[in-house]
Amino acid sequence: MPALWESYLGAEFGVFNQAFLRKRPERAESYPCARECGCAHELVPRADDCFVAVCACDPPECDDFAVTLADVALLELNWSRLGRGIAKAFECDPKEADLRLPGTRQVASFGGAGLALVLTIQNDRESFVNVVGQLVARLPERFILLAPTNRFLDSNSQELLKNGKAGFFDLESNVMLLPSGLLQARKSGGESFSAYLPEQEDAVTEGEAVRLFALMKSLDSGRKKEKAPRGKVFMLLVLERRTQAYVAREFECSPGLVSLRVRQIEKTMKRPLAELQRFASRLDEMDAADKDPRARTLYRKGLTDDTGNDEDES
Repeated sequence: MPALWESYLGAEFGVFNQAFLRKRPERAESYPCARECGCAHELVPRADDCFVAVCACDPPECDDFAVTLADVALLELNWSRLGRGIAKAFECDPKEADLRLPGTRQVASFGGAGLALVLTIQNDRESFVNVVGQLVARLPERFILLAPTNRFLDSNSQELLKNGKAGFFDLESNVMLLPSGLLQARKSGGESFSAYLPEQEDAVTEGEAVRLFALMKSLDSGRKKEKAPRGKVFMLLVLERRTQAYVAREFECSPGLVSLRVRQIEKTMKRPLAELQRFASRLDEMDAADKDPRARTLYRKGLTDDTGNDEDES
């Protein structure tokens, strides 16, 4: 009921209610005692769409009191809206998946490797550690576990997460609820989650690194000024691990144009974007070294004739 949600959320209840709660079709059948003695009052309808909360004790020990129709509504969490809000706050890609665990769902993914962001909401320490253990056993890759607070995170849960090479972040410390109803992360997903990305499986040879770097530098060469330049889109998506939605906002363009740029980049680089992101740290190092004139001759040798200079697709 609203009173219970408000007892948890305090002054933020109104904003959170509008943003992430939804009303269920049925109403409550009883109401907690106003004296907080632990008993439940039976709701007796009145003609004015109100109710009388009648003490159900035998004999009655508490006074009856009136409640409104709004007071006896039942509210539940809108998982989809909260998941999208979390994904947007951390600049990750929304991705909802039912993991068949109580109070637990994947809400987003981060990085080209598809690092899963899993939200779990539990009521006690035992349930929390049980969910952690099952996630570590079920998920084949690393993941990020999110929870409202860290009060159920004990040494057992920490050990399980460490063995699964998973990270834990509580929303209370890492996310703010704005008056507008939007969530704002204190750090971006790149700052918070990059350390948990799967390690690169294939060794990057120096020759391949030079080739990829030369192709990266050629993305904008010989082209007229274009909206959402390919080189800058590459920097944001690959080196900074931003989302396509973030890039669209950055260049004030449509998501479709960003998708087009991704296809063009993949055609030029001859690798999918997810694979290119695995080389991000090496390419970033080479980009910094390229500022040294002595390094430019070496990297220029990696430029091939098949970089492509295709015109923009309609």
